[in-house]
Amino acid sequence: MLNGKKLSLTLIGLSLISLILTLILSIQTTDPRSHLNLEQRIDFALQLAQNKLIKTINTFEQSSLVGIKYPSYTSKNSSFSLNFWKKRPPSGIWLPDKAKFWSSGAFPALLWQMSTLETELGRKQFWWSYAKSWGEPLRKRSYEDVTINNLLVFRPWLEFTRDEDEKKEQLETILQGARTLAMPYDPLKNQGRFQVELGVMGNKRKADRTDNQVYWHVFTDHIINVEQLLWAAQHNPNSIEAKDWQQKAIRHIKTVGQTFGKNRKPGHTGTWQRGYFDDRPSSPTYRQFLFNEGKQGWRDDTTWSRGQAWIIYATSIAYKYSQDPSLRAIAFEAIDYYMNNLPDSFEGNKRTPHDFIPPWDFDYALEKNPNTERDSSAAAIAISGILKLIPTLPKNDPARPIYLDLVKKTLYQLTSKDYLNDLQSSEMSILQKGCYHHPDAIQPSFECDNGLIWGDYFFVDALLDYRRLMSSSEKD
Repeated sequence: MLNGKKLSLTLIGLSLISLILTLILSIQTTDPRSHLNLEQRIDFALQLAQNKLIKTINTFEQSSLVGIKYPSYTSKNSSFSLNFWKKRPPSGIWLPDKAKFWSSGAFPALLWQMSTLETELGRKQFWWSYAKSWGEPLRKRSYEDVTINNLLVFRPWLEFTRDEDEKKEQLETILQGARTLAMPYDPLKNQGRFQVELGVMGNKRKADRTDNQVYWHVFTDHIINVEQLLWAAQHNPNSIEAKDWQQKAIRHIKTVGQTFGKNRKPGHTGTWQRGYFDDRPSSPTYRQFLFNEGKQGWRDDTTWSRGQAWIIYATSIAYKYSQDPSLRAIAFEAIDYYMNNLPDSFEGNKRTPHDFIPPWDFDYALEKNPNTERDSSAAAIAISGILKLIPTLPKNDPARPIYLDLVKKTLYQLTSKDYLNDLQSSEMSILQKGCYHHPDAIQPSFECDNGLIWGDYFFVDALLDYRRLMSSSEKD
């Protein structure tokens, strides 16, 4: 940890660098990115990320919110509001949320990522210090979104610290998070995440339907929790417990992959957001997948693009750890559906050439409005997942160049002025045009054109993974 004086000097130095970059770019009349290739755009995007994160740190520090509140999504003002008498924050400012917010860990995880860009120890320590300040309050979290708030925060802490006791503490935090996920469900206590008979992680929940029946509920948003189990299994000294975690993670992915979306018309492999299973032993449909629901998609039976992106990320990670061919097949299906339903692939006059950012709901775009809002966070998550998969594929795998081409085109678009915020803008997020939630499907939404902290995390993750992939390719 830096002392207060050194930390302040480091912050001032980094802020001055950001200010100089801002001044240089502000005098240019055209977007400087228009003349850059993808590699140069990535360098620019990472510099911008540092700038935006320093601005965020400054803002939260001025309000004494470091380690207390977390960026969630940015504010957006409109010309009219029914609550016009209420004071609203300026557009583009992070709306702070508590540590219990589902993606609070994305911000300290981003700060750890920034430290990898630095070569000087003092600058690394600047990012480490704030990553720890925002990471520590998440240590005892035991909610559903374990990977984002646990593994992505405490794994880099484990990797970067040199203190052996500190390393042990981070490892135990990660292992405990995995134990929470792998705990078998106990119907008498209504505790535990893993339903052994069904083979999936989830929870008991009354469906939104009107029958008032409680079922075993599986949420697509939580599927990336398999990464927590798989990484922890590789680092758990207890081989029996480690094997149990690995088996449960793989079984969860297979169960979801073989049910979510599979009951549709042949060839339609888009996923659903919520799935319900019959966990009543006396029922004639015991252990069967019963029905699906949507929450953030257009309808119950449509494909919400961020849900599809979560599936892509999770299945790619699961294959990376397990090398199970059936998981690769599920990942391929998920990616191919995503790729074939992007605006660039729409048919006829619905097509938007060279547009590789998914609409917030694929079916809504195809059936109602092909120009509906895009979700930059879904693109970032999907590409981050695909970049986890590509290095595991043989060089002669025909899918490899196709997927890499999609990665390049998507990152090129995400680093354009349409999606990447400007250095001199007041926007505090790295990416813009994220769609958190689209209430009532087609109503104007304050939450469907925002900066999203999870979008920023997976975007930077994808940029760094792409750099590593290109670097390793040059060495081959």
